[in-house]
Amino acid sequence: MPRCTRRRAALLLLIGVILRWCGGGPAHAWQGDSNDRSRGLIIEFPDLGPIPGANTPSLGPGPGAFDAGGLENAEVGIIGGRRRSGRLPSKGRSASRPVGIQTARGMQLPEPLPAPATPARSLAIGTGELDRRLADDEGPANGLTLDAAIERMMADNIDIRALRHEITQADADILTAGLRTNPLIYLDSQFIPYGSFTDATPGGPTQYDFNITYPLDVSRKRQARTVVARMSKTALEAQFQDVVRRQIDNVNKAFVGLQAARIDMLVAESSVRRAEALLEEEIRAAKALPATDVAGRRKAADLERELGFSCEKAKIAALDATEAYEDAQETLALLLGVPPERTKDLVPRGGLRPLVPNLPPLDEMVRLATGCRPDIRAVRLGVSRARAEVDLQRANRIDDVYLFYAPITIQDNAPINAPDSKSWAVGLTFSVPIFNRNQGNIARAQSNVAQTRTELESVERRVASEVRLAEREYQYSKRALERIEKVLLPQADARLRDAQADFDAGDISIEDFQEHLEEAAAVSQSHREALLRHRRSMLDVNTAVGMRILP
Repeated sequence: MPRCTRRRAALLLLIGVILRWCGGGPAHAWQGDSNDRSRGLIIEFPDLGPIPGANTPSLGPGPGAFDAGGLENAEVGIIGGRRRSGRLPSKGRSASRPVGIQTARGMQLPEPLPAPATPARSLAIGTGELDRRLADDEGPANGLTLDAAIERMMADNIDIRALRHEITQADADILTAGLRTNPLIYLDSQFIPYGSFTDATPGGPTQYDFNITYPLDVSRKRQARTVVARMSKTALEAQFQDVVRRQIDNVNKAFVGLQAARIDMLVAESSVRRAEALLEEEIRAAKALPATDVAGRRKAADLERELGFSCEKAKIAALDATEAYEDAQETLALLLGVPPERTKDLVPRGGLRPLVPNLPPLDEMVRLATGCRPDIRAVRLGVSRARAEVDLQRANRIDDVYLFYAPITIQDNAPINAPDSKSWAVGLTFSVPIFNRNQGNIARAQSNVAQTRTELESVERRVASEVRLAEREYQYSKRALERIEKVLLPQADARLRDAQADFDAGDISIEDFQEHLEEAAAVSQSHREALLRHRRSMLDVNTAVGMRILP
């Protein structure tokens, strides 16, 4: 085996070992594993439940709701359970689209990087350094920052705006729960003869009644209903906050995906310029050969064809990268509510290497998550709501007592030539709780309290697991990035310089030199992937904890 081939094989093997040792695994699209249910979707948005327009909350039954069904629809959704290493969209439609967005009109893509004035072949030596500079590019000064994207999503995201109506509807439920039962008015007439009363068929006198029946809530069911409705609203508000937390996570993914797509597009454009520069230099060198140098001209023609083929491949890859970037803009625009005509104005601002403070200890992050995550808070409120449901069902054991009051009863004494008589009446109607004392619903509500407490324990354990997984991904992605920058990149640069010297000396062919260039590009790609993975891990830590810890 030739010496350059053995060295190349050894370097590729080292890349694989380091990525596996650091937890990188095989590179996938940034959205998740290849078996992700959301693969092919523009964004992943949680299923909010009932059919739109139904007179039930779109968020589904709240935690602690008495009618607590739908266990078959439960989702675990552990953030750290999926691999967050991803491949920057490169060369081909097989790479999945990242996502992206922006606000101010007039944002433009940065001007193409000027072609260096140095000789084209020496440009290959700076391939790694140039790609790394592109990976650290901050974007245009008037670009969209991540903080601005989150603020825009909070203000203009259509799904968030639609879900806010759930809070208004919960206020209406409180109003409904506090309404009193209407009194009943009853008018009747009695002793109406078929014809007239006679001595032979005595009866009467005819009587006219005006009755009022007023229900008395002696077991305070209305107050119990109001407590349940108020606690339902509080739990719903926590659920809404959790939806916002997940939408912020979607914006984080979309924004970083847009950054990745932009960097990939710039790298692809840079590769095209390098390939064109190499081709132009070889064309100039071929023209300078004397006409008598037939062998040299044939070799130059072969080299020109090879470089031309590589240049075309680079241009095709640049087209795919541009399309992926526009797709990323479209997805972020959808999240931020940006009109289609302004989608192309979205350009990300901010690098993939923000200043990162020291990560708090794992136990401290778990404590923060269990204290401030809105999904945990919603279930805790659900436990209190479930207890209130028990009180309501106990109050429902006693039906309303109906107070009957007849302020006036008139007896028609005209047939006997006597004045009409007037009287009043009062009475009570109530049920006797002998058979039905609401035993079943009380037992169900009590079971629901135990169920909701168990759900709370499950959610707390799941959130703690999410924090641990996110923290572990952060640490391993950091180690992978440091390893690549300290070991692989210097070795790749040294190997490329050796290959350049061998090629200039005529020791290796153009095909071998192209393989070295591709090898250097693969190492740079691995570096960008590791940098992107580490950036995503920072944002995933924030999502897992439920608050901003890292930038």
